[in-house]
Amino acid sequence: NKLLEKSRDKLEEGGVLYIATDEHDKNFFQPFREHYDVVFLDDYKELLTGINGNYYGMLDQLIASKGRVFFGTWWSTLSGYVNRMRGYYIAKHKLEGYEDGTMESYYFFPDERKEQMKKYYPVKKPIYMREFPTSWLDIDKGIEEIHQQQ
Repeated sequence: NKLLEKSRDKLEEGGVLYIATDEHDKNFFQPFREHYDVVFLDDYKELLTGINGNYYGMLDQLIASKGRVFFGTWWSTLSGYVNRMRGYYIAKHKLEGYEDGTMESYYFFPDERKEQMKKYYPVKKPIYMREFPTSWLDIDKGIEEIHQQQ
């Protein structure tokens, strides 16, 4: 499985792997089950009583944003929002990467974009397929404080 091959070096063998997906055939992820404790939002639906199913995508994003590592897809809006939330969290709690806007997030496809979130990139066009660290870097500082740092 290509997805397993592309992510295996960043995941911990035997660890919990949360998969945020709208794929109905969960057998698609069988190769991951052979190496990880795989869970989906569907596994917890009985706990989600009273929550409109239209919000499940947002729940997937919130859960995925708190992972040690995140793998997404370059053109995915869900992946973009997960990375933005990861950036906010990293900046707020001063976790690894907070100073330069980097994080343990990767893209499955295209191959040349896999480590895009491991390096700082300023905002540039086209901007719709990725999040930029300027969204979360120094978010709690005033303009004067940012200018004094430079």
